[in-house]
Amino acid sequence: MNYQVQYRAPSPPPPGVTRTPEEIEAEMKRVEMEYEKLALVFIELPPDVMWSEPPIICQWQAPRKLWTSNYVNDYKFNEDKLTVQFRTGVLWPIGIATLKYNNLPYQGWDMKPDPDSKGVIITVTGVCITVTWLVIGNTVRLKWIANATTPALKEHFNKPYSVKRMCQIMREAACDFFPDFDGYNHVEGSCPKEWVSERHNYHAMAFLSRAYNFQWSRWNATSGSRTIIMQIREAVDKKREAKLQLLYVTPQRATILKVGELTTELSLEPIVGLPFFPDLFTLNMSYGSVDARRTTFNMKYRLVETVFEMLQELKLSSFS
Repeated sequence: MNYQVQYRAPSPPPPGVTRTPEEIEAEMKRVEMEYEKLALVFIELPPDVMWSEPPIICQWQAPRKLWTSNYVNDYKFNEDKLTVQFRTGVLWPIGIATLKYNNLPYQGWDMKPDPDSKGVIITVTGVCITVTWLVIGNTVRLKWIANATTPALKEHFNKPYSVKRMCQIMREAACDFFPDFDGYNHVEGSCPKEWVSERHNYHAMAFLSRAYNFQWSRWNATSGSRTIIMQIREAVDKKREAKLQLLYVTPQRATILKVGELTTELSLEPIVGLPFFPDLFTLNMSYGSVDARRTTFNMKYRLVETVFEMLQELKLSSFS
């Protein structure tokens, strides 16, 4: 069947141009008459995908070997019923697309010891949803998704997976929290860090993940590619919660700043009497409490490497 009708609804008038009600009504009738020539398509979206934003409808144009939306008109998305409706002038294969990094940059993150197990809890808040994972041994478990628009991924809650498998499962559900190395080219507001320094700091964080609570800092995004800023506090004493402090990390050193997160102007002056430390791990060995140092030395190798791998995939310092 040879069916092809290309039509585009007229653009709204430029600013300052006014039209009479009769002109508006006449144009609406013309648009409706043109729409009647097009095929009406109604699609129920699969619930196993996280539709955080209206999906993009496109069609495969075989002669040019590309996806196009030139023939898609009168697009409507019903978020409550998870349906899309549109009109098209060609009977080509239809594709439904979502933005790969629609949850980036991160709005916040938190990593702390799990009080109910020997694992580590990682919580990341994206643009649309908040995801919580529990890392135990050499596995990672999906614990909770806040503000989810569909029941997608619920079947995977509390099931142990490898980090690579977890990335694959979440990407298949259009819930990608694991940016590629060139992801910053596609995310406005990202703050790519020097990878060798960032990776080294992730390894130190993994070693200290059962002794400290790490949180994002609003100062990190504007600190430059050679600087990582986050909040840190000891989490070994469950009865007494320590105060959050600003951790300042560069390729040359790691230090605790004198100012806090809520300061109106960032000062890079370290706290009084703090000597030089080349990295976060060394800082803990001298500045941390006896309990924090003991917890670090008792860390299991499999847990350290799994937390490290998870942090490498999330790239928290470069996207928050």
